[in-house]
Amino acid sequence: MNKLFRLAAFVAVSCFCATSTLGAGFGLYEFSARGNAMGGAVLAGDAEPASLALNPALITDLDGVQFQMGVTEITASAKVTYNQEGQSPDRVWWTLPTVYYTQQLFEDWYIGLGAFPRFGLSGHYPDRNWAGSSDVYDVDVQSYSIQPTVAFQATERFSVAAGAEIMYFKFSESTYKSGVDVSVEGDSWGLGAILAMAYKANEKVNLGASFRTRVKQSVDGTSKFSREMAVPGVAAFMNGSAHGDIMLPAQLAMGISYRPIDDLLIEFNWMNIFWSSFDDLSISFERAPGTGVSGVSSQKKEWKDAYRMGLGAEYKLSNVVKLRGSYIFDKTPTNNDYMDVLVPVSNRHLFGTGIGLNLGKGFILDASYTFLIGEGMSGTNLENGASVKYGQAFSHMAGLSLRYTL
Repeated sequence: MNKLFRLAAFVAVSCFCATSTLGAGFGLYEFSARGNAMGGAVLAGDAEPASLALNPALITDLDGVQFQMGVTEITASAKVTYNQEGQSPDRVWWTLPTVYYTQQLFEDWYIGLGAFPRFGLSGHYPDRNWAGSSDVYDVDVQSYSIQPTVAFQATERFSVAAGAEIMYFKFSESTYKSGVDVSVEGDSWGLGAILAMAYKANEKVNLGASFRTRVKQSVDGTSKFSREMAVPGVAAFMNGSAHGDIMLPAQLAMGISYRPIDDLLIEFNWMNIFWSSFDDLSISFERAPGTGVSGVSSQKKEWKDAYRMGLGAEYKLSNVVKLRGSYIFDKTPTNNDYMDVLVPVSNRHLFGTGIGLNLGKGFILDASYTFLIGEGMSGTNLENGASVKYGQAFSHMAGLSLRYTL
């Protein structure tokens, strides 16, 4: 009875936390407070239910039934200059919720179910009359993935896992052209997969790797204008349907952990994100802006494949307390020749810290804080001849996760 009561309390708190799927940045990697504090370097070391998001093969180290719920709160500040005119997006808070469940079915077989955001973007430039508003002045991208997974412990040292990714995706953006607001929004469902392995080389060294496939999103929605008009030979702005295809990138991640002493775990993680699949952003209009007839609006992106690497450490201070710290370098995929204000992403440096508390009776509480510094970046847009500059950016991230073993 006590276990059932604690489980009900856990689920209630979890549902309260999972109130929003708004994300900051196009690629999201905040899957748990422990993972945040370790800089994402959690592919090869100790397992948690959140391992489903990065390396589900690790769940073969989790006995019985386990639940985990978490949330990461993010705020950021930045400045973008477009043709010598600067603008700073509104500073707000974003919430990233996560939910995980794992269970050992048989001696060597395990299952898991995770729900977490992997892509997200939100930005609003307060002055729609600034130079960059013809590019975009308001954008919102939300995604949420549901991942059923099966893992198999082939030997005492080697495990494999496979999972399906069912992703909901929502996109909206607003531009301001010729005195008219142009708003496009739509949503879709996409399907991908993840394959993973974990290998315990010896008592001190573990290896882990995972691969996520690309996810194609065929977004159907509508286009709306702040005022409709149709003047033959001059301009036509008429509401209608809209469609766009977005290919979200594949990811390859690898990690190696080392335990020099029993109470200290050090892990290095490297991830390659194949952003070259994001080569343009094309929207097909039933009634294209300015013409009133069907047409396609296309913006070149020509993003490059990028990498993200992190070094994390975890020290067991006592049977109750674990201390964590990390550093991450996140390489930008943005092409200097096709810069815009839609996704003002430059190279980023992230510094994380955190604590884990064993509360007893099956509960573990993790907390994290991450400080992000974005480098400046300058370039042009060859399509329209604009000069674009990203100023130095800063972000604060606070994470909290609660884990329960039934």
